[in-house]
Amino acid sequence: MREMIFLIQINKRSISIALILILVVGILAACDQASDKPEIDENTVARVNGQVIDYDSFKKNFSIVEKRYNEWYTENIWSQEINGRTVLEIVKSQVLDKLVTEELIKQEGDKEGITIDQAKVDETYNSFKERLDEDEALKTFYEENNLDEEFVRKQIKMELIVAEYEKSVIEELALDEEKLEEISKDYIVQVSARHILIKDETAAKEMLERVKSGEDFTTLAKEYSEDPSVADNDGDMGYFPRGVMVPEFEEAAFTLDVGQISELVKTDYGYHIIRVDGKKTLEDLKAEMTEEQIAGEKESIRTKLIQDEFIGKIEELKSKANIETFEENIK
Repeated sequence: MREMIFLIQINKRSISIALILILVVGILAACDQASDKPEIDENTVARVNGQVIDYDSFKKNFSIVEKRYNEWYTENIWSQEINGRTVLEIVKSQVLDKLVTEELIKQEGDKEGITIDQAKVDETYNSFKERLDEDEALKTFYEENNLDEEFVRKQIKMELIVAEYEKSVIEELALDEEKLEEISKDYIVQVSARHILIKDETAAKEMLERVKSGEDFTTLAKEYSEDPSVADNDGDMGYFPRGVMVPEFEEAAFTLDVGQISELVKTDYGYHIIRVDGKKTLEDLKAEMTEEQIAGEKESIRTKLIQDEFIGKIEELKSKANIETFEENIK
């Protein structure tokens, strides 16, 4: 089965935390459903269009994430802070969000008539069980955290539902080779940008006014930017592709026109003022690329378009849904 990885970028020069909501079986956990109008109590962590996600589902999913974090970063990772929130608080919120997302996908899948072959669930479970029996430490972990057969089978079924839903999104996108070729010609694959990073919002607003009044961007970056790399690059980040910057920064940089200056862009690092100095499309880069590199870049474009479409569908589902979360019950 495929792995699905979600990243929290704490510091691009130090730690990148990989939030893995899968441990062999799959990422998404099933939610126990009560009545049409279930009661809310201390065991309820969320309710999605009336369907309850309970603490037991959350706890089991979090235990998988917790194990992997402890293996990668040791238990000290949980107390580290990002903008006043500990990694533990952030990861718990993200696990809860994924449980909400999976419930939305399940409900949408029911509407679309998505069904899962029980034989496929059985086959996947049996394969996992064989591997579990060969790994005594992993088997003990599953037993200690009550990750029983019922839980594993629900995990597997949900993973298959997500895969089918994603397939329907891809089919709707209808991204054949001709369409991909046409999109690739004008698709921006690299951006050159400078930025000024200010951690205090009030100071950042004052800096934005100075930039927009015409003061030299590079001079201001060199003197005031709080990005540690400014001493070496005067705020010039050079050309960079998609997928290397935090999402908020990337979205702004790839949206701005050449020469345009952004409004304040808030990330975990502070407030950025971004100026785009150049853009390159795949067509611009073809002369310096091999056929294999061009094919690889096209595949990256295809993946990004599908990812954007899928995320857009999820956001649309969320906007139309009645979602209640009770984070106080996961403290």
